Amino acid sequence: MARIDDLVTQIADKALRQKLEAALADMKRRQRFGLVFEEHVPETSALLHISPAVGSTVQRRSDPDGTLYQVKALRSRGGVTIEPEGGGEVEIATAKDLMLIKRFGDPIFPTLTPIGSVRRGPVDRPHHAIINGENFHTLQLLVYLYEGQVDCIYIDPPYNTGARDWKYNNRYVDKKDAWRHSKWLSMMEKRLRLAKRLLKPDGVLICTIDEHEVNHLGMLMEKTFPQYLHYMITIVINPKGREKANFAPVDEFAFFVVPDTGQDIILRSPSHIAEQETTETNIAEEEDAEALEDEDDVEEAEAADGAAEESADEWEYRHARRRGGGAESSSYREKRPNQFYPIFIDEKKRTVVRVGSSIPLNRAPNFRRVGSLRPIWPIDSEGRQRCWGFIPPSMQSMIDQGNVFLGKYHEKRDDWTINYRIPKKNTRKLKTVWWEKAHDAGTHGTELLKKLLGRPGLFPFPKSVYAVKDCLAAVVRSRPNALILDFFAGSGTTFHATCLLNAEDGGSRRSVLVTNNEVEEKVARILHKQGFYHGDSDFEKHGIFAQATRPRCQAVITGVRPDGKKVVGAHIDGRPVARGFEENLEFFRVDYLDPDEVDLGSQFEAIFPALWLAAGGVGDRGKAVEDSGMLVPQGSRYAVLFREEQFRRFRKAVESRPDLSHVWIVTDSEDAFAEMRAALPPRLVTSMLYRDYLRNFRINTRQNL
Repeated sequence: MARIDDLVTQIADKALRQKLEAALADMKRRQRFGLVFEEHVPETSALLHISPAVGSTVQRRSDPDGTLYQVKALRSRGGVTIEPEGGGEVEIATAKDLMLIKRFGDPIFPTLTPIGSVRRGPVDRPHHAIINGENFHTLQLLVYLYEGQVDCIYIDPPYNTGARDWKYNNRYVDKKDAWRHSKWLSMMEKRLRLAKRLLKPDGVLICTIDEHEVNHLGMLMEKTFPQYLHYMITIVINPKGREKANFAPVDEFAFFVVPDTGQDIILRSPSHIAEQETTETNIAEEEDAEALEDEDDVEEAEAADGAAEESADEWEYRHARRRGGGAESSSYREKRPNQFYPIFIDEKKRTVVRVGSSIPLNRAPNFRRVGSLRPIWPIDSEGRQRCWGFIPPSMQSMIDQGNVFLGKYHEKRDDWTINYRIPKKNTRKLKTVWWEKAHDAGTHGTELLKKLLGRPGLFPFPKSVYAVKDCLAAVVRSRPNALILDFFAGSGTTFHATCLLNAEDGGSRRSVLVTNNEVEEKVARILHKQGFYHGDSDFEKHGIFAQATRPRCQAVITGVRPDGKKVVGAHIDGRPVARGFEENLEFFRVDYLDPDEVDLGSQFEAIFPALWLAAGGVGDRGKAVEDSGMLVPQGSRYAVLFREEQFRRFRKAVESRPDLSHVWIVTDSEDAFAEMRAALPPRLVTSMLYRDYLRNFRINTRQNL
């Protein structure tokens, strides 16, 4: 119905338009039940820096809320003949004054353009990614990169209060818009469908909302995720209450959409809601969930250790060597080279004494004794080089505390099992009402953001970083390598919360954040009067990404404000904000390729950042296509074969790089791809890229909306 309404407004014949409007008004009086909303005229996006062609849909940059035109002809000296889509007189414009417009459903060809980075973590530490772009098209690109791989999606969408705080088709939605709820649901549904494709089988979606759309959102979640379990958490974010008629609201809501796997996925209390965890429990978080899969090994470890009898009810016993099958398991040496080191034991006393140092990937383990001490390496019964569950300092700390034991002796292979113990975890379930001082959005949202940016008012209503952290922790506390996504990123609180989680337990969780660069309405009006519009640098520098998201995330890592001064204050655990975090972060802008102007070489160079992200965002991205017909960047974890005739050399190069995880082969032959993939190490994730770049990234067609 809303789509018809929008089309009727484009009818030039006034009498006909009024008759149709009256007929539609009569149809709307019919009562319908359940969650009913209209599929609106498709949303549109502006594609900057692409010249319009005949037949293109365009919009004047000086009229961002105005008419859509069709290009009728290209004239000399950059002139363009345009005609209003709803009918009207032909007009003449210049190409530089027009923006190319794409409706959702029109093919687009996106790329990620790197626009800066902050690197304070180790070279081999994965990068977080902050992406400036329209979130629907960016989500489609992320589906290509991460389908079925995301552990947790946390989003805080616009609350649709009627305060003109969000746009649909480049127009602000306010209380006077009779379709505002319907437009909001239509906008959300498109994005939730894509979000569902990104989640792992045990991945969880978290969405915060207030009273304006909470009921509609709950029904939409049940419609979009019918096989999931649905929970609504109440979070007190403003203990003083907001000034409203009749009541003073203190809370908002968080929907947790959890897959029904038959197992508890939300297992632990968030860090400061739960009872304080012991050092040993925190150390144990270095493990992946896959390290706990083999319960038989856990039982053997307990039985082999004599100390287990004294307090079996208090301790949980595990193997010190990481386990987990599959070529992609992070239990192998090349995945965690800093966790491949000797543990020295005294066989006569049957004790674990100390750890040695990690060794480079290209060095073989040394089995010589050091005095009376024998080195034990994390090598399994089949001779495969695995790794220990902890880095050397953590393992040594556990040895010093008396929590690492010599286990069973394997006579056939002359080897020992090494076990460790941790306190049995408190599996107390989360309650559905959270009332914590740390969740106060004023103190730990607005005031914290002011400290990070050095001045107030740059972003409205930021979340408490600890409320976001506790939401994430409920899902990824036991997933130290989790991939976290937020596609309504705002000021970047989700990134900040992820850094806090990693700092607590030494995890390597990655966050991918997506935000637009929307300019606040009042500021935009002033800039328009000054002659600056969307796409102009003097306009874009006032947007959310430029003013809040990017500088906040930089300050979080560096501990330094945009004005160069150190950030004052400390986190609630006492960690100075000025200390920053040992994390790596890359900033990107979503751009769109012109299919008529991009040659093959630059097409592939344009997608290197996306391939780098898909491979974990580690090390260097790689640069131009090399004459050798392949790209194997040093320090990164991906490789690309461009010419099939170079496969033999490519395979040799790949086999010499145990740190690689992803390979792309450029070919149009599925048979050739299958043959080459079979010849590569099975531990690699090997994917096919068509020679026609546009065929790989023709992501926005009406069939997949």
